[in-house]
Amino acid sequence: MKQKLKQLGFTFKEIKDILLSSVILAFVFFYPGLSVFSMSLTNILVGFILYFLIIIFAFIPHELAHKFSAMHYKCIAQYQIWWSGLKWAFILAVVTNGNFVIAAPGAVVVYSGYIDHFGVSRTKLTKKEDAIVSGSGPIVNLIVALTMILFFSNYSIALSIAYVNAFLAMFNLIPVVPFDGYKVFKYNKAIWGAMLLFAFLLMGIF
Repeated sequence: MKQKLKQLGFTFKEIKDILLSSVILAFVFFYPGLSVFSMSLTNILVGFILYFLIIIFAFIPHELAHKFSAMHYKCIAQYQIWWSGLKWAFILAVVTNGNFVIAAPGAVVVYSGYIDHFGVSRTKLTKKEDAIVSGSGPIVNLIVALTMILFFSNYSIALSIAYVNAFLAMFNLIPVVPFDGYKVFKYNKAIWGAMLLFAFLLMGIF
């Protein structure tokens, strides 16, 4: 199992970090509808599981898109948890009753130094490649959101998946460090603007 994960470019710690980040994010999005005094334990567990499934179809595809696009350019890429981001996401969810969400529990860290098949050492991605790696996460979110809206809109959970994906895309397209939008904006402002506009349009549906 360990060898198979390694062949796919994963480590056990990375898998653990992704799952833990997903659990915290699920709580953050679930919290506004949570009422421990009026809901049964069964309803709380069912509600949390549903939001965890939503995160599986939003946050995890986002991070995997970064990882696999970076690996496509022969980079080492691993998801690393950000404890400060998780702490503030949890605190703000409680303090603001979910009205202010920070969806930054961690990120895929890309190590771009490598030796290509000609034996030539490359130390960094090109500006275009860097933008593609950064933009791949929000793009996947936008694709998933649009798919849910177009083909599964009769199901409430599908619309929830669409909303969270659209939100993550919009949030991550903020054009400042360390968000994905910074490198996309730096590479091509028109592409960045089109992605952000699309995210806003999808968010407007809700």
